[in-house]
Amino acid sequence: MAEVTRPDYIIRGESIVTSLCRQNTTLVTGSEEGNIKLYDTQIMRPTASWIAHKAQVMGLKKLDRGGVMSQGREGALAIWKEGQCVRSCSVPSTGFCRFALSDDQRHCFLGLDEKSKIACVDADKLNIVKTFQPADFNKRGMCWSLTVRGNHVYLGYESGHIVLFDRRYLSTQVLEVKVHDEIVTTLDVRDNKIISSSPDSTIKITSLIADEIVPDNSSRDPLPETDQTTSPLETIVSSLNSSSSEQKISTEILHTVPLKCQGSSQIRIRPDGKLFAASGWDGGLRLYSLKKYKLLGIVEAHSPETITDMITFDNRIICSGRDCKISFWTFY
Repeated sequence: MAEVTRPDYIIRGESIVTSLCRQNTTLVTGSEEGNIKLYDTQIMRPTASWIAHKAQVMGLKKLDRGGVMSQGREGALAIWKEGQCVRSCSVPSTGFCRFALSDDQRHCFLGLDEKSKIACVDADKLNIVKTFQPADFNKRGMCWSLTVRGNHVYLGYESGHIVLFDRRYLSTQVLEVKVHDEIVTTLDVRDNKIISSSPDSTIKITSLIADEIVPDNSSRDPLPETDQTTSPLETIVSSLNSSSSEQKISTEILHTVPLKCQGSSQIRIRPDGKLFAASGWDGGLRLYSLKKYKLLGIVEAHSPETITDMITFDNRIICSGRDCKISFWTFY
C-alpha cells in the first residue's frame, strides 16, 4: 500500500460528530447535541441541518426506500425524509450500543437497558416485534456492539462474549464464545470470520467452523417476513431452517492482533474484503490485511482525540472524531 500521511479533505465543524452514513454524494452526520447535518461531498459544504434528538445521535443508517433512520441516546428511533420526521418511537435503550439494520431492511436490532436484552424492531412501522437475550443472560452484562449479516445477528457483550442468533428464529441461540477479557466494543463480519476489539488492547479474528449434523428437537417460532435467501455464511448454518436437523458450530480464534492503544471504537471491513480498518481510541486509523492480518499502516486521523465513527466504501474511509473534524481518506 502506498504511503498515505494526509487526508484528501477535512471538514471542520463546531460540534462533535458521533455518527456517519452516506446517501450517494451526500454525507449524513449526527452530533453529540442530537443534530443531523447533511453535506454535499462534491463541494464539501453543508446543505441542510435539523434538531433530530434530545441527546447524542448514536447511529445513522441509509434506507433504500429513501431517507435515513437515526438512533438517539435518549431512547428513540426515527425515520427522516428531507429533514422531516416520518415516524418515530421510544425504546428503552440509552446505552452505548449502536443499532443495526438487517440486509433486507425489514428489521433493525438494538440493545436494551434491561440486562442483556436485544429488541427486534419493524424498520417500517417502528414497533418492537420481539425481544430476546442469551441463554446465560445473567452473566453477560449489557450488549455493547452488534451487527447483522444475512440472517444472523452478532452480539458483543460486556463479559467479552460474542453471541450469535439466527434472526429468523430469535428464540434459538446459535452459539456463544468467550473472545475477549473485557467488553466487546466493536465487531464486524465477513463470510465466516468475526473481527472484534476490546479494551484488552487486542483485535481478535474468530472463525466459525461447521461440525456434524445432530438431531434437533426444539420448536422454532419463525419471525415473519424475514429473508429466506442464503449468503456465504448460510453454508455453515444452513440447517438452522430445518425442523429435523441442526448444524453444530464451533469456533477458532485464528489470530490475535495487539493494539498499541487501549482499544478501538470501530472496526470496519472494506467491501472488497481485502483489508479492515480499526479506529483507535488514540485517534489513530490502523489498516490491516484481511488475508494475513498484517498491519499495513497507521495514520493519525484525529490524534490525540478518539475517533467516534467510521464508514468504508470502495477504497475510501471517512472518519469523525472528538476534535470536531471529519476526515476523508483514500487507500489502495
